Amino acid sequence: MYVSRPLIYDRTVEDREYQRAISEAAKDRNSLVVLPTALGKTVISALVVADLLYTYRDKRVLVMAPTRPLCMQHMSSFRKVMRLPDEEFVLLTGKTPADFREITWNGRSRLVFATPEVVRNDLLSKKLTLKDFGLLVFDECHRSVKEYAYTEIASQYVKTSGYPLILGMTASPGADVQRVKMVCESLFIEHVEYRSDEDPDVTPYIHPIAVDWKTVELPAAYQRAIDLLNRMLDERTRWLKGRGYLKGRFDGVTRMQLIELGAELRYSAELSMEEETAPIYGVIARQASALTILHMLELLEAQGPHTLKAFMERMEGDEKRSRSALLKEPAYAEVRSLLEGGSLPDHPKVGTLAKVMGQLLAANEHSRILVFTQYRDTATHLVETLNSVKGVRAERFVGQAKKLGDPGLSQEKQASLIGDFRKGYLNTLVATSIAEEGLDIPEVDMVVFYEPVPSEIRHIQRRGRTGRKTAGNVVILVANGSSDTFYVQASALRVERMREITTNLNELLKPVLRTKERPLPMPMTADDMARLPGKPVAEEDREGVQISAAAERESAAEVRKEMVRAAKQVYLRILEMGDIGVSDEALYREFDEEGYSPEVVRLALGRLAKAKHIASSKGKSSIPARAIPGAQRMSIEVERLVAGHAIVWVDEKWRAKLLPENYGGPRELIKKGSKFEAVCSLYDEAGTLCVNVRQVVRRD
Repeated sequence: MYVSRPLIYDRTVEDREYQRAISEAAKDRNSLVVLPTALGKTVISALVVADLLYTYRDKRVLVMAPTRPLCMQHMSSFRKVMRLPDEEFVLLTGKTPADFREITWNGRSRLVFATPEVVRNDLLSKKLTLKDFGLLVFDECHRSVKEYAYTEIASQYVKTSGYPLILGMTASPGADVQRVKMVCESLFIEHVEYRSDEDPDVTPYIHPIAVDWKTVELPAAYQRAIDLLNRMLDERTRWLKGRGYLKGRFDGVTRMQLIELGAELRYSAELSMEEETAPIYGVIARQASALTILHMLELLEAQGPHTLKAFMERMEGDEKRSRSALLKEPAYAEVRSLLEGGSLPDHPKVGTLAKVMGQLLAANEHSRILVFTQYRDTATHLVETLNSVKGVRAERFVGQAKKLGDPGLSQEKQASLIGDFRKGYLNTLVATSIAEEGLDIPEVDMVVFYEPVPSEIRHIQRRGRTGRKTAGNVVILVANGSSDTFYVQASALRVERMREITTNLNELLKPVLRTKERPLPMPMTADDMARLPGKPVAEEDREGVQISAAAERESAAEVRKEMVRAAKQVYLRILEMGDIGVSDEALYREFDEEGYSPEVVRLALGRLAKAKHIASSKGKSSIPARAIPGAQRMSIEVERLVAGHAIVWVDEKWRAKLLPENYGGPRELIKKGSKFEAVCSLYDEAGTLCVNVRQVVRRD
């Protein structure tokens, strides 16, 4: 069975009961859709969008996602199923020039895909108003807290739209009730549609995922380094607890305790008099070094000596004063010596991972594997090691951000690696958190957690990368006695808590007070539908339904050229009316017949006004004559053009010479027989009368 709707291509969307029910519920209320990864949140949003665009032919829809690749992915997915011409789909990101964005926001494209930062910036600069948008879609909406752009966009939308409609989508809104409430409040959510993989309308579409927890024992050779780090940490912890800065027993401290203490101390320093801050900064130095040592300990126990060594090398190249005392300690020097001397073997997780991958590839050489790790240094080390395993073709997959000694990967390089992974040139990606959400990574046979993650959001997103089309496998590596064991328990508790919160959330939500009644339906007409494409993009062409940075720049350049051409013609038209002026609406109608959209004409008028070629006021554009000392308004008629200048008649009385450098007007007027009025001054040059055209004010 397939979905049958006016703006959905036939036989492209499978008719699933839960998707149908959720999309129907989201048509009338601001809705948050919480659905496990791979169960079709994008399909649900496409169904809601398709219904709205069909029912209200005068409305537009804005679909937002946190990154440019994810926006591109959504646009590609929508194009495959929605019956709209290509020109109705527009992508706007930080790489899209402002001119092109402004034209698009004021244009006729009904479906816009954009990153939230671009939308917020254009709202603040008044390039965009959301009043004509019938629906806003927020993907990965669990980010909608505090200062994230989604919160400002939703607020502006609710203020400007008479009947705002919002659709938020996420696999995991969070396990803290206050955070989830904050997400709902920031997006003005009225209703939550939640499904788990245990719901009866979902289970027919769930593929089983086998989770295998593999616990490894730390090598005895690590113990000396662990003891040294624990001793340094214990000294600082006892000092902080002995003075009342940390609460609890003396035999341990958590990362969260140290982070919260640091925030409290910095807040106290901000409120204190200058002479009182020195002791506080002394405590902050102890707290910061304790946090650093705890991090070093976790790196060794959960990641291995390679990652710890890379961290220490970066720290030694850092000039922070707070770390100088730590670097001079004998215990620190001994840990460094153990790492340099090669006495610490590789982490046993590495060998376990290599064995698991080797077995999978031996059973099926076409398998795809996605390995997640928290740290880039670990990713680099794993790629180097795994490529020595028979059958493994691995590459590192990290974010764009440039970090010390690590340039990151551009979005173009990320897309290239995903393409190689999809085609089988690579069969393993070793990825950091960049691959946890959004990116269109192909179906994988096995996901490996190199370390457990305490975040229920990240756990669900990592796990959801397998089991999409067939049964999947998840392997989670745990170092016994390390922070891994704590994170295993924390993640399980938070996943369960998230389910409880989401299930009961509707009782906490309130309806949005809208300023207008829901508008009456104004569906697309038979003529509208007749102009739509009859079938989707051919399968072999679908790979090309992507927008590259070069294509974005090329498209924007074409728009800019069109605007320049329009500006020339608009200027000449306004010159015909001179200081009488012409209404902007008349210009829009007139130039629409010439093939220029109102948005292009509006941008051209803005360009002319900025250059002070025209004056614009109350929806009317004119050419007011400027008061120029020693100059007056005169009529000019071009008699003929000769080498390097023109011969003109001034006020039908005097023949004068007009040099190029003395002409301040459009070049199109300098031709035989052309007549215009201008603010001019006359002067004598070696017995020859010359004219200086300072400003053209009217064209005959």
